[in-house]
Amino acid sequence: MLDMKIRNNSFKYGSLIVALMLGMLSTLNAQTVPVGSGSYTTQHPGVDAAGRNGYLGGSPQLSGNALGKPVPTNDWWSTVIKEDHAGNLFNYPMGLKTVNSGLVVSYIPWGVFDDLEPIIVGVSGLNASQATVSDYSDWTVSMNWANSGQSFEATAGIGMPFIYFNKATSDVAKVTVNHGTVTVSNEMLLIEDAHSGADFVVYAPSGSTWQQSGSDYTSTLNGENYWSMAMAPQASSNLTTIANEYKKYAYVFPTNTTATWSFDESTSALRTDFAVETEVKEGSETNMLLGLLPHQWANLASGSPQPDKYSYTSVRGELKTLAGNTFSVENTYKGILPTLPYLANYSDGFSPADLGAKISQIENDGLATWTDSYNEGQVMNRLIQTARIADQMGNTEARDKMVATVKERLEDWLSYENGEVAFCFTITVPGRPC
Repeated sequence: MLDMKIRNNSFKYGSLIVALMLGMLSTLNAQTVPVGSGSYTTQHPGVDAAGRNGYLGGSPQLSGNALGKPVPTNDWWSTVIKEDHAGNLFNYPMGLKTVNSGLVVSYIPWGVFDDLEPIIVGVSGLNASQATVSDYSDWTVSMNWANSGQSFEATAGIGMPFIYFNKATSDVAKVTVNHGTVTVSNEMLLIEDAHSGADFVVYAPSGSTWQQSGSDYTSTLNGENYWSMAMAPQASSNLTTIANEYKKYAYVFPTNTTATWSFDESTSALRTDFAVETEVKEGSETNMLLGLLPHQWANLASGSPQPDKYSYTSVRGELKTLAGNTFSVENTYKGILPTLPYLANYSDGFSPADLGAKISQIENDGLATWTDSYNEGQVMNRLIQTARIADQMGNTEARDKMVATVKERLEDWLSYENGEVAFCFTITVPGRPC
């Protein structure tokens, strides 16, 4: 584990970061390593008097194909790599949660996951103390549960109205329905009003049967190891009709998803092509049912497949679906203003005196003696934006005070001095223990 701080008064961060990463690989046995005007340490500096700034605990909880791959920490499912069990996993339209016995599937119209666990999908006898990430691609994740011979895997993706399951050959598929009305229809389980009015359908392989024991439904899956589950569109009035219509997509499983982009400088057009690789478990259908969020379906590229199937309501807006394995989005880049232009003096009631008074209230603000990088950034931004306003007002004295405050602390974050235990960035080098 490397605790890094770099000082760079010229703020030429691009070349500095490249140099830093190269330096880290060649000087791992050093304690303090200078890089340009900055430096970093290869040993943990210790904690402060309050016990803060300790080692990051544990390792990413990975298994299967995910082992050895870089781990994204900013995705919708990233808490699974850190927590034994994770809630508030929203792939739109569904809400997901991991528990010892498998995957909780629900529909949360807004807010966080509640205490109700309407549907739990897993295998008989499963009691895993954690779920691990077993694979992932650009917009899907696979999670694995394993204990005492049982093995269960679930795959979900952003905008996908289906979830896909796999088990070990010796296991028995199990669906626990704690809330809702269940109808068994051959190999399908129709679950009505599971949560917030949402309906779901579970699809076992053709020829499968389900056995009920209380709220548990089990199946040997007719000797197969796969099954899936779909959330029905909220506006649908007949679940049986939807279940039969969706059935052809139930056996087309995603194996990889990619989002690749290209930029045309002459037209400022940014095109992103979304594609899914699939494995057909049974049947003749090769297309998946894909969901597009508003920022996607509102900006589809010329020639892209269009969503013409059912829609879902989500907290991100209307989710429109299409039957296919690709779609393309195109956006025109028109530039981004770093700050709004100074037009306040054209507004009714504009008072330079009031604005000057506000600057005076902020210009001498200091920064916390100890904080994390997230909260520090919020406070720094307050000073930076006020410094911009002071500059536009011609108040260079206030501007320079605030710039100096931010600059001094940035240099502290990006440098290391012996004895420091705060304002450190921590980098974990792959393949080396924390």
